[in-house]
Amino acid sequence: MSNPIKQEGSVFASFHSDEQPIRAGVIDRTLSICAEMGLTEHATDSEPLSPEDVTLSEKGRISVHSENREIRLRFRLDDWSGPIDTMLNVSVDANRLVEVDRSSGDAYTGPAQLFVELIRRLAVELDPFYVSTFNRAIMDGEIAPTPKAVLPAETPFELRRLPWLGIYSEPLIEQFGGCERVLDAPAWKVEKLENGSIFIVTTRIPWEDYGSKHPADRYLLDGVDRADAVSPPSDVTLSDPFASFDPDAIGTDVCVHRDDIVSEFANEDLRLVPVRVDEHRNLRHLDTGTFVRNVVTDTTGDKADIVKRMLSDIPATAEDDLYVSALLRDVIPPSFVRLDDPEAENVVTKVMDLDTTVSKIKLLASLGRVAQQDDFTADDLDSMEGALDTLNELDDTENIEQYIRERLL
Repeated sequence: MSNPIKQEGSVFASFHSDEQPIRAGVIDRTLSICAEMGLTEHATDSEPLSPEDVTLSEKGRISVHSENREIRLRFRLDDWSGPIDTMLNVSVDANRLVEVDRSSGDAYTGPAQLFVELIRRLAVELDPFYVSTFNRAIMDGEIAPTPKAVLPAETPFELRRLPWLGIYSEPLIEQFGGCERVLDAPAWKVEKLENGSIFIVTTRIPWEDYGSKHPADRYLLDGVDRADAVSPPSDVTLSDPFASFDPDAIGTDVCVHRDDIVSEFANEDLRLVPVRVDEHRNLRHLDTGTFVRNVVTDTTGDKADIVKRMLSDIPATAEDDLYVSALLRDVIPPSFVRLDDPEAENVVTKVMDLDTTVSKIKLLASLGRVAQQDDFTADDLDSMEGALDTLNELDDTENIEQYIRERLL
């Protein structure tokens, strides 16, 4: 299980061109976008910068500012060597870059919102062939791939890994299988921009869980089917915690929309669903009776095939908006999801109630490994639920997360 990446060093965004750009055009348009976003030339300025008054250093550098955050620009136009080369680098300190307001859903706030929006708007304005991002401080080949892995090789264009944030022009989109396929990439955020390029942010936290290939790498670079790309890691054994439930038994499942299936589930994509097992071995919503998914009893074959069995026998009356379970792992015991009555709680509901950015699925899996021990008893389960109750009563989010990472993961 991976630990959160320490955000240090600088995050760079490199804008690559497949033809030599016009120097004045790139500089003027870049500075105009900065001015439109309210960025200033100096940290103490109250008015946006004036592009015609800005003077670059001898090496084509300038810093722009927003409140206490500095963003560094370096234009690399005089030493452009092609056939694919960098025309602009934009960098920012990684420390405390990503601070996602839990109430904002799947959107960045603060410094990350500013940086990402600047990259997005510059990509529309400059129309680069490719935009990559890297951070030399953490991209060491173990925690995350080296910067060379996300930089283009000589033509024909080739990448070994996708960057945390990447923007891909229409020729690259075609190389990856076309617009429809790329827009379906298993990533945290995928968007088609006004100029036809596609903007992809693979993970909410930059380079989180990048020690091995991300599902988007397997999908776009290796060309595998989406279902295979998002199959759980090879060390994960799949099993349905509801497989042993009798008809009319109730419990709580944690579901994601079937279009959001990835190997690592973000907390904001998770939905707590109270369910009942019907006579056909389907899970139905406890309150509405609507179809949720099939219970998986056959766990033979490839992981992708096992995942597909959650929606292999959909009733004709089912709604079009379908979900699958994020709990299809053998480390999640039936006791974690079972409810004695509709108003009761269990380990799953208590974990889902936690106000934390720690992966709740990883936390459930970690607690499940404890429950697999031979000497784990019903009293131990009660103690586990009591500890989760205590965490839910605390107001100190930072210490809650530290406790979870140090004691429970």
